[in-house]
Amino acid sequence: MSLDRRSLLQNCAAFSVYALVAELAFARPRTSNLQARRWLAAQNDLADLLSAGKMRPSDWHREVNELSEQVDLESLAFELRRARIRDAGAPFGHDPQKRYVTVLGEDGLPLKLGYGLALFDFGPNSVITPHAHRYMASAHMVIDGRVRVRTFDRVRDDEGFLVIRPTQDVVAEPGHSAAMTSTTDNVHWFAPRSKRAMTIDVIIDGLDKGKSRYLIEPVDPLRGRRLADGTIRAPLVSFEQSMELYSAES
Repeated sequence: MSLDRRSLLQNCAAFSVYALVAELAFARPRTSNLQARRWLAAQNDLADLLSAGKMRPSDWHREVNELSEQVDLESLAFELRRARIRDAGAPFGHDPQKRYVTVLGEDGLPLKLGYGLALFDFGPNSVITPHAHRYMASAHMVIDGRVRVRTFDRVRDDEGFLVIRPTQDVVAEPGHSAAMTSTTDNVHWFAPRSKRAMTIDVIIDGLDKGKSRYLIEPVDPLRGRRLADGTIRAPLVSFEQSMELYSAES
C-alpha cells in the first residue's frame, strides 16, 4: 500500500488517516485477514437480517463483534481514505467529534448500505457518557488509541430509573468491538485512555416499526443504588446533567 501523507489528508485536515494507518500497522495480530470490502458487505448482510426480523438481536451482537476480530484494519484505513467524510456538526459538551462516512464503490459512487457508518474522534477530554437506547442497534470498534469501554445490560425500567447489570469494563485497543442491542449491553459508556482515540461505528435504527427511529436515554450508574443481586438502580438524567456529572476521568 503506497500512500503519501498529502493524499491521505485530502478528506479533512482534522482527520489524520495517515496517523491512523501508522497506528493500525502495529495493531494486535489478527485471527484472519478479512478485507474491508468484505467486512462492509458482511455488515450489510447482518443489518438486513436484523432489520427484517430474521435474526435475533443477540445473534447480531455476537456476529458483529466476531467480525471485528477478522477485519484487516489497515485495509479498513485505506477504505476510509477513499471515503467521503463530513463532520456531523459541533460536538455537544464533551462529546467526541462525530463524522459521517460515505463509502465509495470502485466506480467512485456511494455504496448503498443498510446501516449508517460514523467515526468518533476522541480528544483527551472527550467522553461518551453512559446512556441507554431504544429502537436501534450499534457496534463500536476502536481503530485508534485506547478507549475504556463500560457496558451494562438493561434489566428493567422503573419510573425515572433503569435497573442495569454491569457486563464489561475493559480498556480496548484497535480491533475491539462493543456492540449494543435491546437485549444485550444496551447501556454503554466510552472514555479515552490515550491522547487521541477513534472508533468506527455501525448504526442500525428504526428497528421497532411505528416507533421513533431511535431514542437515547442518559443514565447515571455511578450514583445509582447497587441491589443485592448485583444490579444497579440508576437514575435517568438529562443530557445536560450527564455532561456535568461525567468526564473523561469518571
